[in-house]
Formats: sequence, structure tokens, C-alpha cells
Amino acid sequence: MKKPLLIHGFWAVAVLMAFALGSKKSASSAADADSEASVPSRLTTRASEAGSDGRSSRRSDRPAGQRENSALARLFGSIASADGNLDALFQQALRDPNQITRRLAFAKLLEAMTPENAAAMREQLVALGADPDQWRDFHYAWGALDGKAAFDHAAASPEPDLNDTMTGWAAANPAQAIDMLNQLPESLQGQRNEIIASLVSGLADGDLSAATAFVLGLGENDQSAKLMEIVASQTIRAESPEAAARWSDSLPDGPMKATAMSRVADAYARKDPEAAARWVQGAAGEGYASKAVEEIGGRWAESNPVAAVDWLQDLPASNGQIAALRSSFDNWEDGNPAAAQDYLKSMPQSSQRDSSINGFATGYAWQNPQVAIAWTQQISDPALREKSLTQVGQIYYRQNPEGASAWLETSGLSDGLRQQIQQPMQRR
Repeated sequence: MKKPLLIHGFWAVAVLMAFALGSKKSASSAADADSEASVPSRLTTRASEAGSDGRSSRRSDRPAGQRENSALARLFGSIASADGNLDALFQQALRDPNQITRRLAFAKLLEAMTPENAAAMREQLVALGADPDQWRDFHYAWGALDGKAAFDHAAASPEPDLNDTMTGWAAANPAQAIDMLNQLPESLQGQRNEIIASLVSGLADGDLSAATAFVLGLGENDQSAKLMEIVASQTIRAESPEAAARWSDSLPDGPMKATAMSRVADAYARKDPEAAARWVQGAAGEGYASKAVEEIGGRWAESNPVAAVDWLQDLPASNGQIAALRSSFDNWEDGNPAAAQDYLKSMPQSSQRDSSINGFATGYAWQNPQVAIAWTQQISDPALREKSLTQVGQIYYRQNPEGASAWLETSGLSDGLRQQIQQPMQRR
């Protein structure tokens, strides 16, 4: 019995020693892990996180509860973790061959940005060759996160990142961004207009009312009209076309209102041309509404030319009405030239009819130049008639030089007009 007892005693001691040794090793590993977690992330590649080609190893041996189970993850693999080291995530965001993987990884990369690591992340973007969209989004995010530092860095860098940085800064902290504009360094004064446009874009991202007030505060000038178009575009995106229409109505009469109404009119007419027509009709005789009338009339004519032209003819005369009639018949002849011609025959002699014929003839010349030429003869305004005939003749000459030359010989046109027709067409 002594021998078995000795053997069992020996194994008991061995087990106890192994347990003690394992406990010590486990504690040491835990301490090492805690120490590693306390070290700031360095943008260096680690074999445990990326394969030999730099892409994520996409390991599938994690517990089921920790695996990404989206349909895209099953198709293309999971996105690398943003915890700790970011190299695998950078490789996926900028090097993965799948565009969806790149976008998802880049979105996670932006979420991992902090004021402390932003500059280092930017260095990686430069080194790996970020595409234009990634470059824009990164600097927008950096501007929003740490505006002054991002702006100072962008102002001194050779890459084109200043405008996106200002947009992000203005979206997140408009007061600071406006202060920077008011004390813009002399070295950046040459870019002032571009920086203002970027600032307005950011303001419109965050507060449409503040963006509108800022642009109105600049006074009427060529730039402020363009800036109001930026606000209009963001208003359309954020609100319904009806709400955007009400916003544009609230603007003071003038070029800024004209630009805003034109932008809103295009979006409104795409959704509901009849409602858009009712909206603009009350102001149709005003100069600031002229472009909006043109946008709505032309857009409506694409789906219902009869209704659009009926509406246009009832409006007060304006440049917008004339332009819309011209474009309406230019489009109408594509789908139903016979119906367009019947409508032209019913119109009384007027500047509106002249413009309508001009639109029809210059469009229909590509299908039947002889009929188009005959229609130009019915334009009552001599200057417009000659211009329309020249346009139609140039199309004829381009399509069929021999036929056009034969027509010119018997046309009775002046030598000067014949020479114009034989000149290369100007792009319409």
C-alpha cells in the first residue's frame, strides 16, 4: 500500500505546482494586456490584426455573440475593429477591393477620430492615397471635431483641404468659424470667397435659418446670389419642396430670391409640376420669378406639354415665359411632332408663338429640316426669324451637306446669311 500512496502523493504535488504556475502565468498575461491597453494607439501593422497583404484577416473563430452577422458581413467579411490599433481598419478603408467594405470601414475610421489622433490619421490618408470623397469627409469631420487645429493645419498644407475643413467647422461651431472668417490671415485673403462659400455650406448643414441670415447680411451682390443657391439646395434636401417654396417666398425681392426660387422650382416641378405652377403663378409677372417660371414650364412640358403650354400662355409676358415656351416645344417635337404642330397652328400671332416656333423648328430640324425651315418662315419677328433659320440651316448642312447646298442655291437668302449657315454649328 505504501507504493500506491507515494505515487498518488507525487501526482497531487505535481497538480498543485502546475496550478500555481498556471495562475501566475494568467495573472502575468492579464497585467500585460492591461499595460498594452493603456498605451496610446500607434498606426502600425500587427500580424494578429491584418494578413500578409495588409487586409483584415476576417477571423471567424470569435464567439457567435461577437461576430458581425449582417448580410454584407456574410458576403464580404466583417469590418476590422476600431479598438486600439487602427492599421487593419485603414487597410480595409483604403485598400480593400470591395467598395462597400471600403465605405463601411472608412465610416468606422471616422468614428474613431479624436483631436489627439486626427493628425496621425491624416498622415495615413496621404500615405495610402485617399480618394477625393474620403479626403473631403475626413477634413469635414476633423473641422467639426477640432475646428481651429484642423483649420490651421489645412491653411499650411499643400493639399486642397481648407474648404472642407471650414464647412465641417461651421456646421459644428458656427460662431468660431465666423470669427475665423472675420480675422482671416492676409495669406488667405485671396481665397476669401471660396472660404465664405464653404462656411455657408456648413451653416446650412447645421442651421438653415442661420445660413439664410448670414447670406442676407452680406447684401445683394453676385456672390450672395450664388450663396443663397447653396442654402436653397440644403433646404430642399432637409425639407419638402413645399416648405422650401415657403422659405424662398420669405426672402426679400431681388437676385437672391430669384436664385432661390429657381432652385426650388426645379425640385418642386420634378415632384408635382401642377402644385409648383400654382405656387409661382402669383409672382409670375415679377422679374425675380422669371427663371422659376422657365424651370416649371419646361419640366411640366416633359410629362404634359398641352397643360404646360396652356398654363404658360395665360401668364404675364416675361423672359421666363418665352424661354419656357421655347423649351417646351423643343421637347414636344421629340415625342409627338404632329400634336406640337397642331397646337402651333392654333396660337395667335405673338411673341409667344414666335418663340414656340423657334423651339419647335430648331428641335425638329434634326428629324425633318425641310418642315422645320417652312415653320421658321412663319416667325413674325425678323431678327428671331433669321436666327431660327440660321440654326435650322446649320443643322441641315451638318446632316446632309448636298441637300442643304441645293436648298441654299434656290433659297433667295442673302450671301451673308448663306455663309453663316455653312459655318460650323455653335453648341446649343
